[in-house]
Amino acid sequence: MYICLYCKQTTLLGDEKPHIKETMKTKLTFLLILTFVFGFINAQTVEELYTNQNFKELITFASKSEELSKNQLYYVGYAFFQLENDKKAIEMYDKAIAKGLDDDYIYLYKGLSLRYDRQYAKAIEVFKIAIEKNPKGQKNYTELANTFYYQKNHDSALVYFYKARELEFELGDPYFKIPNIYHIQQDFKKALDEYYISASLINKADPSYIEILKSIGLLEYTDTKNYINSIKAYTEVLSIVPKEYNLYAKLIKAYYANENYTKGDSIFDILKTQYKNKQLPGDMMNIRGETVDEFIWNDQRVSVMKYYKTPTEFAEPIYQFFLIDKSNTKVERKILTEKTGSMIDGTKHVLCGIDKATNTHYTYPIGWETDDIDYKKLKEYVILILNDEMKSQASSNFSNGKNKKRKKR
Repeated sequence: MYICLYCKQTTLLGDEKPHIKETMKTKLTFLLILTFVFGFINAQTVEELYTNQNFKELITFASKSEELSKNQLYYVGYAFFQLENDKKAIEMYDKAIAKGLDDDYIYLYKGLSLRYDRQYAKAIEVFKIAIEKNPKGQKNYTELANTFYYQKNHDSALVYFYKARELEFELGDPYFKIPNIYHIQQDFKKALDEYYISASLINKADPSYIEILKSIGLLEYTDTKNYINSIKAYTEVLSIVPKEYNLYAKLIKAYYANENYTKGDSIFDILKTQYKNKQLPGDMMNIRGETVDEFIWNDQRVSVMKYYKTPTEFAEPIYQFFLIDKSNTKVERKILTEKTGSMIDGTKHVLCGIDKATNTHYTYPIGWETDDIDYKKLKEYVILILNDEMKSQASSNFSNGKNKKRKKR
């Protein structure tokens, strides 16, 4: 007797050959079935991995590229593209094309990989092939335009972006980048006109619509000074992305520029609440306030900061005005409200100033009994001070570490 190595059963001597033959036949049949099933699963796996976006596993099939179909080669190339290995992606796309894949999308994605690999001239030619294959494909025109755009060849980019914007919507790029090119070229009127055209045409669910509205808000504020339209644009943006808190400051400035300080303050209070709840982004939490107004005095910019924290300690401000020097690089002078140390004569806040050159602190004969400061009047006082039409009643100089006070009569 002996133990059969295939079935591990005890077999009598002399009976082993028929038993072994039959066992070997069974095993061979099983192996053939297994090979067929493995081949079937292998073919299915490429599609499944592509559908499930399991790109790291999908690229392992690159070593078996000769066995893959044209579509499977595209899937593997796309996986390399997603993993930012553009040279391998191009290799797989070329093999797919060699096997007969001739639809526009294979040239579109090959062009993208060539562009990311900085082979711009080749990318342009391949995108043009994609357009030939499908002249109604908006993506094909868009990515060709983007290739020119990224090389700052704006004139050529505009040609293809305009064509893309006329086609059925697929990507938001043409709608934003047509006006953006004019914006870059500082043709602000043309840019604004094109932003409005794009806003009327774009699928409003596309993220580019938000960027278009932001740009409209900016240009209406800075260029046309149409603060009502700026307010409208920023309000719509915030209805879409209510937690983009940096935009609240832009909306506040538009309200302040339009002298609607009450509405501006109501928007500021939203930020103030988020500050108290520690919900603002880190940079906004660190600044502890927001620029609410900007204006020009004597060809110099004045920027106005309002602080989130209600003053509780001596010299803490509610508002602070910064006069920027003529080089627009540093603060020349500050005028601010300061909390008093004690409510003398019922005064809770006083108007003060600091000359940055001499480090002199000035106190002006203006005070408030509550935290509710009328911004319109405050701004008038600041302009009087800047025009040297309001004199300080006291000053202190700390430039030498000494506090020298002089009472003015």
